[in-house]
Formats: sequence, C-alpha cells, structure tokens
Amino acid sequence: MPSIDVFIQGRGLGDILVATAEPHHAIREVIAVIDHPGVRGDDLLIFVEDMVAPIDIDAIVEEFLPVDIENATVVHPLRLHVSCCRHIEVVVRFNGEEAARRFSPGATIARAHHWAARRAFHMAPRDAAEHVLQLQGSSDRPDRDIHIGTLTSGDTCCVAFDLVPRKRVEG
Repeated sequence: MPSIDVFIQGRGLGDILVATAEPHHAIREVIAVIDHPGVRGDDLLIFVEDMVAPIDIDAIVEEFLPVDIENATVVHPLRLHVSCCRHIEVVVRFNGEEAARRFSPGATIARAHHWAARRAFHMAPRDAAEHVLQLQGSSDRPDRDIHIGTLTSGDTCCVAFDLVPRKRVEG
C-alpha cells in the first residue's frame, strides 16, 4: 500500500497540517514528525475526524483508513484532530431559540450543521440546505470540513454559532 496523506487540524494550528505516513506507522510516529508546538504535550488527545472518542496514540495508521472494500484501496486521506478537550460544547441560536450539544473536537461543521438544522430546529432538508453556521459575534462562516475544535479559543471547550440564511442571488 502506498504512503498515506494525513491531514491534521487543531486549535491554534491555523492551516491544516499535512504529514505522510506508511500504513504500519503508529499515530505517535505521525505526530512526532510535525514541527508545530500545537501538536506537542502529554495532555493532547487525538481524534479521527467525526469519531466520538480519542484514539490510542500507539494505534496503527492502517486501522483508521477509509477504504473501498471492493477494490481494497484507500479512498481518502486520514484526517486527525489534536486537542486538549475531550468534548466541545456547541451552542446554536436560531429564531430566538438556543440549542446545545456536546461534540467531539474532530466533528466537522457539516455534522454540527446537520444536527442543528435537522434535529435541534426541525428544518426540512431544503430549508436546512439554505442555512449555514456562523460564529456568534462575527461574520465568519467556517467551511463544512473544518473541525469544530479548531474554533475554540483560550482554554474553553465550547463554541457558539448562529444558524443564518445563506445569501441568495436573485435575478
């Protein structure tokens, strides 16, 4: 099996960090080659994107690779999240109401959006598609593949959003 691209996100990292690993490498080995202070520390937890629990740092890369079973090929790169938080409290406001739920730091904006729009505020699929998450107090609308753990600030393990209409072009 060829080398694997590993995309790493975490609070304070800024951009997504990219590493290369062999399938037999331990997660510890992948993290060790990243030259960034945001991926150092004994209290760091490692999450695979959208997985609820942190993984063992001595686990093998191959165990977490999304594969096409039929063709026995890797479909996507491995996406990891490094964090000191075990959970992120996500609060979403919409139409004067507020809903909250805990997510893994490696949960994506897409996952949080789906929960807020469809589950918390009971929007129809079409209505949900016309709304986006926007960080409260700003005009920042994070991309769907951003991990929510990257949006926390300081030592807090929470983030707040407004569910707002997507801009429409009429004409």
